[in-house]
Amino acid sequence: MKDTKLSDSTVKVLRKIAIVSGSVLILLALFSNLLGLSTSSGLSSNQIIFAAAGIILIITGFLGRRFPVFYGSTAKILLSIVIAVIILDLLSLVLVKLIDPERFRIRAQKIEVGHLDEVEYIVVSGRYEPFVVWRSNPIINCDSITITDDGFRLTPGISHNPDAFSVLMLGGSAMWGVGVSDSGTIAANLQRDLSELIEKPVAVFNLAQAGHSSTQEVIELMLQLRNGDIPDLVIFYDGFNDVWGAYENGLAGVHHSLESIAGRVEGTDEALGIMPVWKIILSKTNTWLLVTSLRSKGILPQETVEIPTYRTMGINFDTLTSQIVSVYYGNCRVIEALADFYEFDCLFIWHPTIWTGDKALSDREHVFYEGGHESFLAGGDTAFIELLQASYDLFEESIIDSTRYFSFRTIFDETEDEVYLDYSGAHVSAEANEMIAEELIRIISETWCSHGEFLRLD
Repeated sequence: MKDTKLSDSTVKVLRKIAIVSGSVLILLALFSNLLGLSTSSGLSSNQIIFAAAGIILIITGFLGRRFPVFYGSTAKILLSIVIAVIILDLLSLVLVKLIDPERFRIRAQKIEVGHLDEVEYIVVSGRYEPFVVWRSNPIINCDSITITDDGFRLTPGISHNPDAFSVLMLGGSAMWGVGVSDSGTIAANLQRDLSELIEKPVAVFNLAQAGHSSTQEVIELMLQLRNGDIPDLVIFYDGFNDVWGAYENGLAGVHHSLESIAGRVEGTDEALGIMPVWKIILSKTNTWLLVTSLRSKGILPQETVEIPTYRTMGINFDTLTSQIVSVYYGNCRVIEALADFYEFDCLFIWHPTIWTGDKALSDREHVFYEGGHESFLAGGDTAFIELLQASYDLFEESIIDSTRYFSFRTIFDETEDEVYLDYSGAHVSAEANEMIAEELIRIISETWCSHGEFLRLD
């Protein structure tokens, strides 16, 4: 048989070529940014490919005839690692399905509609909506939660009669009804109560959105009016989110996650979620989904995140408090002007929180009061609590129209029942929402006598 082995001199030449070529590729990787071969200003995928190819060629050059043996051993090791990773990922899939089926369900739906990139990197809980920035996403629909195609939470029993007494309810997650079913929201309770009070069909629309501030609510109301949806009554349920936005950004009158959303518009890498290749690959695995699930349940520690606040920014406390309330009342004046023109009534309410009332707390509520949980770190920050309390105090001191402006901070002070649901200190139970709706009914029946044709007044 003819000997097909390369001569030693040929192998020597090929080894030198491999070493030189590998060195050139590594130099290209190092200077890709200067040569215009990189796809970004940082470490790009092109640089990684150049460097990896160069290292392989250099190793081949140094090993020479021993390279096939080295390659075979390395291939076996890599194959074993790949098999182990696949098995681990399959086991992670099963575990996530068992311990956190809701997270699994949402991820599966996002894959189906082509939004897998949002699984781990989202700014707000919702989908983009012009002018108001975001609304709820129908993707979260389940047996207890119904989101319409327009991004609003459904109110059970709502009348579709065009002559119905129409109420628009705007606010943040407390009005939206985090933690309760569709039938347990404030809007649902008011729908039932008003139907007993008013001598005509009733339609209470829940236009609240998780995280929305009063300025976003003004814009939402304007969009509804622009579309010809003129209500009889509009109820604003605020306070917490206006304070939260100022606490987080050091500036009153802005929505939350301002820096992240602005960064996406401006195209910064961090805001756009541009990550190293290895992290992008890892974030799409079931193993990573299991890690995030275990973190959310407190089984694994959360990543340490330093939250910038008005205090770390050196913003004056009194000035910021004054600006929060001033911006809020400015929004109210805009709404009142719209109410005069379109002939509807309006109510402005600051809702209760666990830190602004004097409720006797249950053991579980006391844990929420102490705050500091990863799900809402601000709850353990005195800078947030003090700003919240001072803003509520100033809002109440500034009320000049007691027929339209109300603070519900003390509404739960006389109850010993557990009402607060989580570390936000603002989300309450269905029973608590019923109490709030009853107070709204009392205000409506005692104050809005001008609607005598609608109300069964004694």
